[in-house]
Amino acid sequence: MEVYTWNEIKKHNGSDGTYWVVIHGYVHDLTKFLDEHPGGEEVIANVAGGDGTDCFDDIGHSEDAKNLCKRFRIGTVGEHPGGEEVLLEQAGRDATEAFEDVGHSSDARDMMKKYKIGELAEEDRVNIDKKSPWTTSNDDAPSTSGNGWMSWLAPLVLGVLATLVYRHFFLNQ
Repeated sequence: MEVYTWNEIKKHNGSDGTYWVVIHGYVHDLTKFLDEHPGGEEVIANVAGGDGTDCFDDIGHSEDAKNLCKRFRIGTVGEHPGGEEVLLEQAGRDATEAFEDVGHSSDARDMMKKYKIGELAEEDRVNIDKKSPWTTSNDDAPSTSGNGWMSWLAPLVLGVLATLVYRHFFLNQ
């Protein structure tokens, strides 16, 4: 089966007369199905060039519709939908929180399993202390990763100073 990148898929958003939609990680060319689609062609046009999985699942398609969808399958997605940068940003770190914050679908979770190569050794795991976002269970010092108190204190102090300067110079005239 052909493997497509998101950059290639995005080109087929209807602007060139072709309508590709990703559903559950599979790429479908729905161009010839536009006139036949029971929900109307605008439904396909709205998700063309992107991921229509949520839309497809929300409608509650029948088994017949799911089987019909397979007729238009032309390949699979070969890269992360958020782009390579998202993966590189988390490289070498525990990405659990970032993964959960995005709210990945069950399909993304299943797809992730094929990339699993092992588990981190117990002694290398860091447990986050839920009482304070600035400390870990191994270290009571403030974090330097940008999540600590300095990340909000500096802008707060600058805001207060700017307010005082404004009041002094502009309101006392």
